[in-house]
Amino acid sequence: MARELPKPPEAGILNALRFGTQTFRFLEGVQSRFEDIVAVPVPGRGPLVIVTNPALVHEALSRPEDFPRVPAQGPSAMIAEQGLVQSEGDLWRQQRDIVGDAFAGPQVRAYANTVGERVEGLAGEWREALEEAPTAAADGGATASGGAAESVTSAGPTLDRNLHREMTTLTVRVASEILLGEDIGRSMADRFHSWMSVAGDEFEFDASAAAPAWFPTPVTAEFEGAAEGVLRLAELMIERRREAMARGETGSMDMLTLLLAREDDPEVDYPPNQIRDEVATFLIAGHETTALSLTYTTTLLSWHPEVREKVRTEAREVLGDATPRHDHVADLEYTGQVFQEALRLYPAAWAVFRRTTEDQQLGDYHVPAGSGVIMPQWSIHRDGRYFDRPDEFDPSRWDDRNPQAVEAYFPFSSGPHACIGRQFSLTGARLALARLAQEFDVEVPRHALDDLRATPTLRPPEGVPATVRFAE
Repeated sequence: MARELPKPPEAGILNALRFGTQTFRFLEGVQSRFEDIVAVPVPGRGPLVIVTNPALVHEALSRPEDFPRVPAQGPSAMIAEQGLVQSEGDLWRQQRDIVGDAFAGPQVRAYANTVGERVEGLAGEWREALEEAPTAAADGGATASGGAAESVTSAGPTLDRNLHREMTTLTVRVASEILLGEDIGRSMADRFHSWMSVAGDEFEFDASAAAPAWFPTPVTAEFEGAAEGVLRLAELMIERRREAMARGETGSMDMLTLLLAREDDPEVDYPPNQIRDEVATFLIAGHETTALSLTYTTTLLSWHPEVREKVRTEAREVLGDATPRHDHVADLEYTGQVFQEALRLYPAAWAVFRRTTEDQQLGDYHVPAGSGVIMPQWSIHRDGRYFDRPDEFDPSRWDDRNPQAVEAYFPFSSGPHACIGRQFSLTGARLALARLAQEFDVEVPRHALDDLRATPTLRPPEGVPATVRFAE
């Protein structure tokens, strides 16, 4: 007979409120107190079931029919309802089969090479601004340039940048080019970052986590505008690609081309707006977690200059004067360990969310129908049962440890619905981190990550301030 789920001793409504308003602190608390799983009662709806045992996490994620995704609803449905990240069952299998080649080996190489070109361009922008900083200072001190200050200090010229914005602009341009066939450009990338900031505010967890299921979820006019902007961009990209294909400009293996090529296939059944949903989904999912992960990794390098120096040494040996390419990835081994460790401490996808529509058994436990199931990378990755010195940033913990063999480490989720872009992120991040560390010191204040917000991703509310200077 299956065991009933344990419950925290405090009243359910208070625990649900703590989850909504102090999410990460609450998760760390239940992680330390419950070895396997815990149910938080919520009045008027099914319980929040938090899985704290990685073996049970992987069991649930290997059974998508029993633990399906949470459907897009409320604000999220205004952007996309049935993209690959949201879809289930036959539709998911159809879409996964169609777009699979867009994430295969040749496209991983193309993605890495494009990251190399874009990060080389970013390095050039920073270099040019730093070289111009003395003139700006001579005319009266710091000057503003696109919202970023440029000045000279006793330690040399510096730039003030929003690190998250810089990494978003880098990654969304790469994702749009490789997945959707066109670079949306710097200006549109900056606008897209603004839309995502608005969406982050809209999706932030709050006290509504304890509200009944029927409780309304109104949206702001600002979010409506951001959602409309994303959809207009998606539709424009689809229109332009259709026109290019009509002119015979084919041969690309990008995701949008593969989707459009199957529109008239009698064996393919696209629901209304399906291609638009896929484009909107991957404009967001194709860049967001990588941008956040690059932001957090660069921040950790700032706080651990001895690690940054090792990354720099490796980068200068491997890259030399060359533009980063896929051929460099394998030799950037230590940089890869740094990124893996940053994903452990600051997983951009901080939890995997599922639900139950029927009663299920998970391990020895009975999970009732209507449960919201939460599998938090944030707290499992920081559990001392699975990692020595879990709160320390220590890339050397991966010296003789394959991340894919560590059950308690799942930054890209697991099971059939694991992140399809995992290899994109792992290869591109090595090149971006190495290239920037090769030439620059990016300094981030110690308080910059003190107030990270729980949205579907782990987000900094006001960006991440950074000061850029030439490395010695």
